[in-house]
Amino acid sequence: MTRAEKEKDKFIMVFALSRITDDFTSMNDYQNVLQYAKLTDPIINKLDVHDARFRFAQLQTESTIANAFYNLDITDSALYYANKAAAIGSGNTQYDTAFSSLLLGNIYAKMGKDSAAFYHYRLVYPAAVSIYNPQVAAGAFEGMARLFKKNGEPDSALHYALKAMSLLQGYKSSVQSWGENSDTYIAEISPLVAELYKANNQPDSAYKYLHLSVTLKDSLYNSDKVRQFQTLTFNESARRQQLEQQSIQAKQEYENKVRMYGLISIVTGVLIFAFVLYRNNKQKQKANILLQSQKKELETTLSELKTTQSQLIQSEKMASLGELTAGIAHEIQNPLNFVNNFSEVNKELLVEMKDEMDKGNMDDAKAIANDVIDNEEKINHHGKRADAIVKGMLQHSRSSTGVKEPTDINALADEYLRLSYHGLRAKDKSFNATMNTDFDNSIGKINIIPQDIGRVILNLITNAFYVVDEKKTLRQAQGDSYEPTVSVSTKKIGDKILISVKDNGNGISPKVLDKIFQPFFTTKPTGQGTGLGLSLSYDIIKAHGGEIKVTTKENEGTEFIIQLPN
Repeated sequence: MTRAEKEKDKFIMVFALSRITDDFTSMNDYQNVLQYAKLTDPIINKLDVHDARFRFAQLQTESTIANAFYNLDITDSALYYANKAAAIGSGNTQYDTAFSSLLLGNIYAKMGKDSAAFYHYRLVYPAAVSIYNPQVAAGAFEGMARLFKKNGEPDSALHYALKAMSLLQGYKSSVQSWGENSDTYIAEISPLVAELYKANNQPDSAYKYLHLSVTLKDSLYNSDKVRQFQTLTFNESARRQQLEQQSIQAKQEYENKVRMYGLISIVTGVLIFAFVLYRNNKQKQKANILLQSQKKELETTLSELKTTQSQLIQSEKMASLGELTAGIAHEIQNPLNFVNNFSEVNKELLVEMKDEMDKGNMDDAKAIANDVIDNEEKINHHGKRADAIVKGMLQHSRSSTGVKEPTDINALADEYLRLSYHGLRAKDKSFNATMNTDFDNSIGKINIIPQDIGRVILNLITNAFYVVDEKKTLRQAQGDSYEPTVSVSTKKIGDKILISVKDNGNGISPKVLDKIFQPFFTTKPTGQGTGLGLSLSYDIIKAHGGEIKVTTKENEGTEFIIQLPN
C-alpha cells in the first residue's frame, strides 16, 4: 500500500485495499471490511474508465460492500450496493451473473422477499455451470432449499438441498486441491439435509447426514468432551467398587444366615433345616440373576468407553493433520513459484532462439537451447519436490497400515520441522522462532512406520514451538530479551538411532514430570489440548521397540529423545 501511494499507481492501491478486505472477510470482521472497502470508492473514481480493469475494480468493490452489509444484517444497504454491482456487470459475463444473482438472492431471502429471492437463485445455476463453479451453484440450491423449507414444502426443500450436497461432494472428489473448503460447505449444509429427512420421516438418512456434519466439524474434541469421558470413567470405577462392596456384604449376610439356620436346624430338627436350605437356594438364584444383569451393564459400559477412546485417538490424529495444513500450502507454493517462473523464462528464450535461427546464428541458438534444457531440469526438480510434499501429506493423513518400510529419518524430521513452523506462522503472523538442525548423514534409511513416527515427531516439535512462544510472551511482558529456539537432531550410536527435539522454554516442573505421558494430562489452557499427544507418542515408540525419554531443567528448556532400533 505504501509503495503504491509512493508510485501513485491507483490500480495497485485498489488491489492492496482489496487484499486487506479479503483478509478481514476471512476473519468475519465486517466492520473493517466496510471501512477499507469504502476507502476504495474515491480511488476508483480517479481511474481511467477506458482501462479494462476499471469495471472489474468497480464491480468487486460494490460486491464486497454489499456482502459486508449482508453479514451485518443491514439488508437495505446490502441491497443498494448489490444492485449497483449488478448494474455494473449488466450480465456482461456469466461470472458477473452467477455471483451477482447469488448475492441478490441471499439478500432478498433475508429480507423475506421470497419471490425475488427465487428469481435470482434460478439465474445462478446456468451461469455457474458455464464457468464451472459448483460452489456458487450449490449456494443457490441451498438458498432455495431453505426458502422451500420456510414455506412448508419439505419435499422441494430436500430436493434442492440434495442437489447442493451432490455438487459439493462431486467437486470435492474430482478436484483434490479444493479439499478443506469442500468439507466446510458440506458440514454447513448437512444439518439442513438431516432436518429435512427427519421432516420427511426418514430417520436413517437424517442420522447419516447429521453424523456427516459432526464428523467434519469435530476435528478436535473440546474440553467438555474430555471431561465427559473422565467423568464417565470415574463414575464407572465408583460403580464397580459399589458392586464389589454389595457382593461382599451379600456374602457376609448369606454366611450369617447359614450359621443362624444351622443353629436353628440343630434345635428344631430336620424339617426346619430343609426349609432353610430351600430358602437359601432361592436367594442364590436371585443373586445370580442380579449379578448376570449387572455384568451385562458393565460390558455395555466398557464397550462405550472403548468406542469413545478410539474416537479421541482419531481426533488427536486429525488435530496433528490440521497443524500441517497451512505449512503444506506454504511448502507447495515455493516449488510452484519456481515452476511458473522458469516456464515464463523458457517461453522468452524459445522466442529468442527462433529469432537467432531465422538469422542463421546457430551457435547462439544452441546456447539458448542449452539454457532452456537447464531450466527444464529445474522445473522437473521443483515439480518432483511439490509431488513429494503432496505424497507425504497423503501418507500422513491416511490410516496407518502398520507395515514398516525403509524411511529417510533425516528427511522426515526436517520436513515436519518446517511444516510445523509454517503452519503456526500461518495461524499467528507474530510467531517466530530460530530452528537448528544437526542430522547424522551416516544413518541412511531405517525400517519404521512413517505415518506413526511422523506423528510423534510433529507432536514433539509443535509442543516445543508452543512452549518457546509462551516463554517469549512472558519475557516481553517483563521487558526481558529472549530468542526462542527449537533444535532437531539425529545420531547413530551402535545399533540405535536417536532423534532429539530440544527447546529453550521454561522446562517442565518436577511436580508434573511423572505425569506427562499419562492420557488426558495437559498443562495447556482448557480447550487447547486433549492431553493425548504424548500418550499416543509413547505408545507408538514402544510399538516400534524403542524408548522415549525426557530431560528438563526449569527456566532453561526441555529435550525429548526418541531411541529406535536400527
